Amino acid sequence: MLPMLIDMTSCKVVVFGGGVVGLRKAAYFAKEAEVVAVSREFVDGFTERGIRTERAEIVEAAERWIAWADLVVVATDDAPLNSWLEERARGRGRPCNSADGVSSFLIPSVIERRNFIVAVSTLGRSPGMARYLRTYLDGLLGERHSRMIDLQEELRAEAKAALPDQRARERFLGEVLADEAIWTALGIDYGEAKGMAIKRMEGLGAGHN
Repeated sequence: MLPMLIDMTSCKVVVFGGGVVGLRKAAYFAKEAEVVAVSREFVDGFTERGIRTERAEIVEAAERWIAWADLVVVATDDAPLNSWLEERARGRGRPCNSADGVSSFLIPSVIERRNFIVAVSTLGRSPGMARYLRTYLDGLLGERHSRMIDLQEELRAEAKAALPDQRARERFLGEVLADEAIWTALGIDYGEAKGMAIKRMEGLGAGHN
């Protein structure tokens, strides 16, 4: 499997299952996609997250909702029913994620910050380890990493004028990323960190004159 980030704003997702697992997976997609959850019963939390619910017998409603959806998520507590839904999804050519069966796509553990997203997956082999890695990385990644992205974005624009050679610009931006003093300043004063980076860029620019 290959990781990728996809814009889901125009996509439709059906989630079969109204339990805690179904809610978690439906909420993940509901951040962007149109999501409908199908089940006879639902735990609290679906409507609060903007998830449309359809109270129905899953076997009776499956074909209609699989035909409607771009992605299918199977999350019932009935293993034979999950397998049956997977087969129906594959038969329709729909990518399918299953809570306890064969999946054509996986839902990663995600860390979200202001300027970046990190997704972690063990390819379905150890959900517990995926959660552990997410927690571990969550403790390491903070606001200064988002500030570095802000800084790199600004420096890229300014370096085009100061450093006409592309390789020189790439080298400069890499040096900023490797500069522990700039990283330390980012946690205290963004302006100071940028000033340090600009001085480094000016020094490189003078070397090219």
